[in-house]
Amino acid sequence: MAGQHQFRALLPVAQCGLAALFGGWGLWERSTILSRPMFAGQTWWDSTARFHVWPWPYKFAAIENLPALLGGLILTWPIKAIKPDLPEAVQAVPSLLLVVVLWYWVGSRLDRRCLVGEGTPWIFLIVFTALCLTGAFLPIGYTGYLPYAALVWLVAILTFLGMNKHSRHS
Repeated sequence: MAGQHQFRALLPVAQCGLAALFGGWGLWERSTILSRPMFAGQTWWDSTARFHVWPWPYKFAAIENLPALLGGLILTWPIKAIKPDLPEAVQAVPSLLLVVVLWYWVGSRLDRRCLVGEGTPWIFLIVFTALCLTGAFLPIGYTGYLPYAALVWLVAILTFLGMNKHSRHS
């Protein structure tokens, strides 16, 4: 019985750790790049560069956790309206909390449908992570990683539903 509930415990912790590590690394790189002096005492933050600089670690975290990222943006919207100078790392906290919820949900679905010892869920998770990492390096424009992430999540959900239907009939 204990082996059946491993995904709902493992995935939220692992994915939250990955999101914090790669998202934090990406936001740190972004801040380092945009904080460089430009001219007349301005930095790159004061230009349109802030809309174009998205390091690969941030892209990876965003692609892998797109539903949580979007939910976090919705939760942060009113806070940003009141305090627009809030640091990006602080603005990311609601998304990080939703990463736990998202992957707990995914893990609980895997626990219900698959045994931990089966290879299918592990293969699914490894392929999903590889696709997310690949998307972080694709030259698809400044924000092209977002539609890519939506496509990856759509395919993952359809695959997951098909995997669940297959495991019900077996």
